[in-house]
Amino acid sequence: MRVGGLSRFQPPRTNWRLAACRRGPRWPRHARGNGAGECGFGGTGRVCAAIAATEITKKGTARQNERFFRAAAAHIEPTELPMQNQHHEKQSPQLDSFLEISEHIGTEAALKQSEERYYDLLENANDLIQSVDQYGSFLYVNRAWKETMGYSDQEIARLKVFDVISPACRNHCSLLFQEIMSGRTVPRVDVQFTAKSGKIVELEGSINCSSVDGRPLVTRGIFRDITERKEIERELQESEDRYRKLFEHAPEAILVQSGGSYIYVNNQACTLFGVQSPEQLIGTEVAASIHPDYREMVEERIREVTDTGTASALRESKILRHDGSAIDVEATGTRITFQGKPATQVIIRDITERKRAEEERKEWNSRLERKVEEKTRHLKEAQAKLIQSEKMATLGEVISGAAHELNNPLAGILGAVQMLRRSALSQPIGSELMEGIDVLEDIESAAARCQDIVNDLIRFSTQARCNFSQMDINQVLKDTLDIMAEQYQAMEITVNWCADPELPAIEGDFVKLLEVFVNLLQNAKSALPDGGTLDITVRQVKKYAELPQVVINIRDNGCGIPAQNLGKIFDPFFTTKPVGKGPGLGLTVSYGIIKRHGGDIDVRSVAGKGTRVTVTLPVRQPRQ
Repeated sequence: MRVGGLSRFQPPRTNWRLAACRRGPRWPRHARGNGAGECGFGGTGRVCAAIAATEITKKGTARQNERFFRAAAAHIEPTELPMQNQHHEKQSPQLDSFLEISEHIGTEAALKQSEERYYDLLENANDLIQSVDQYGSFLYVNRAWKETMGYSDQEIARLKVFDVISPACRNHCSLLFQEIMSGRTVPRVDVQFTAKSGKIVELEGSINCSSVDGRPLVTRGIFRDITERKEIERELQESEDRYRKLFEHAPEAILVQSGGSYIYVNNQACTLFGVQSPEQLIGTEVAASIHPDYREMVEERIREVTDTGTASALRESKILRHDGSAIDVEATGTRITFQGKPATQVIIRDITERKRAEEERKEWNSRLERKVEEKTRHLKEAQAKLIQSEKMATLGEVISGAAHELNNPLAGILGAVQMLRRSALSQPIGSELMEGIDVLEDIESAAARCQDIVNDLIRFSTQARCNFSQMDINQVLKDTLDIMAEQYQAMEITVNWCADPELPAIEGDFVKLLEVFVNLLQNAKSALPDGGTLDITVRQVKKYAELPQVVINIRDNGCGIPAQNLGKIFDPFFTTKPVGKGPGLGLTVSYGIIKRHGGDIDVRSVAGKGTRVTVTLPVRQPRQ
C-alpha cells in the first residue's frame, strides 16, 4: 500500500476503521490524495481515523496524542509512526494514524458508574467488609467496619489484621490465613475482633482470596456482628445449663410425656422407679407405670392439663416400680413445649415415708387415745372407789353402831324363842301346841337370819386386820373349788383350771382370801343357772421388778351384768338376787379384803356374753 510516495505501511491494529475526513484540521500537502481536500480512501462525511505523513522525530519514534475533530462528537487517538523507504531507510516523513475511541471512552464511563454503585453498596452495608493483602495490611474496610471497631482511616493504615484479632483466636486465624492465601475459600468462619475500646466483637462470615497469574494477592472478608446474638446464646446456654442441672439434680422426680410415652426423665425419676438409666424409662408407656387403681384418674388428669393448659393440683396416687412394687406418691402436671412438640411435664414426690409416718402417727394417736381413755377410766374408777371408800367408812360407822344395838335384842329374842320351844316340847303335844311350836321355829329361823346379817354388817364395818403369812394361792383356789364342787356338779358347770407350780408364794390372809374367792364363785354360779363353763387362770406379772404381782382371772359364759348395773356391784346391799337370797354384801366385803391386801379387783361384763373378774395381788406386802 502506498500513500503520497510512502510504502510498506502496516497499521498497528487491524480493527481500526479508516475513512476520509471532509472537514477538520489541515492535512499535509503530500497526504491530500487526489487534491480535492479528501483522503484518497473516499469520504464518509463523519469524523474518522485518518493517515497523514509528517516529519519523523529524530529518534524515529511515534508520538501519541489525542485530538478532537469537531465535525461530529467523536474521539480520535492519533499515533505517529516512523516510515521507511523501499531501501529500508528511515525517512523524515512520518505516518500519523488515528483511532476512533468513542466506544472505549463510553465503556470507561460506564465502568466508573458501576464502581461508584458498588462502592456505595459496600460503604452502606451493615456487614463488616474488609480486604487484606498478603502481608496482613488492610487495603479496604467499609464504614460499618470502622464504626464497629472504632478506628480512623489513619489508624487503619498502620494496622495489621492480626492487631485486631482477639488473642484467643490468633493461632487459629494464623493457620486459616495461610490456607486462604493458598487459594482456599472459607465459606464460614467464627472469629473475635478486639475493638479500639477493648470490647470483644463476635463475628461470623466468609473469606476468599483474589489471585493474579495463580498468585494470591488479597483476601476479601465479609463479616456480620453477632456479639449481641452470641451474648443471648450464651445467656440462653447458661440458663439451659442451670435448668438442666436443676432438673437433673432435683430432689423430686421430673418426667416429660408426650403421646402417652415418656420422652424425658431425670435422675431422681430413675431412683423412684428403680431403674439404672433414663433409657429404661424413655419410650415406655405412662399407663404401664401407674397402679391400676389410679390409672384412669391419672390419664384423665393428663388429658385435662393437655386440653386446658392449666397446672393440676397435687394429688396422691400410686405408681409401679420396675420390680412391680407399688409406692405412694403425689404428683402435679403442667403443659409445656418440649423439643418443639406439645408435652406434659410431671413432677412426682415419693410420700412413702410420709404415709408411713402418718400411719404411725395415727397408730400413736390411737394408742394415746386408748391410754387417755384407760387413764381416764382408771381415774374415774379411783374416784369412784375413793367415794366408795369414804361412803363405806361412813356407812361402816353407822352400821357398826346399829349392828351392836340390834345384836343384843336379837340374841334375847333368839334365846327366848329357843327356851319357849324347849318348854313346849316338854308338854303333852296337842294340835294347838304343835302350831305354837311351828311358829316358834319360824321365829327362831328369822331371828337367826337377822343375826347372820348383823354379823356380816359387823365384819364389813370393823374392817378387821388381816393376818398375813406366806401362802400358796393355788391352795386357796383348790380349797374354794372343793367347797363349790358339789354345787357346780349339780348345775353342770364345767371348771377349767390347772394349778401353776411356778407361781411364787404370796403374803396374804388365807381365810379372808378364801372368803373372797367363795363369794366370786358363788356369783359365777348364779350367772350360770343352766350350766356353762368357768375358766380360771393364774399368772405372775412383773410390771415392776421390785413389785411382782399375781393375777387371777375368773371368766364365765353366763348371762353377764347389764351395763347400768356394772358400776354398782361393789355398793353395799346392791343385789340382783331375789329377796331373801342374800343381803348384797358379798362383793362389798370381798372388795374390802382385796384392798387390805394391797391388791385390786376389776369386773368386766357384757350382758348375754359373760363376765370376767380380775383379782390382782402383790407377792410381797409393803413393810410398815
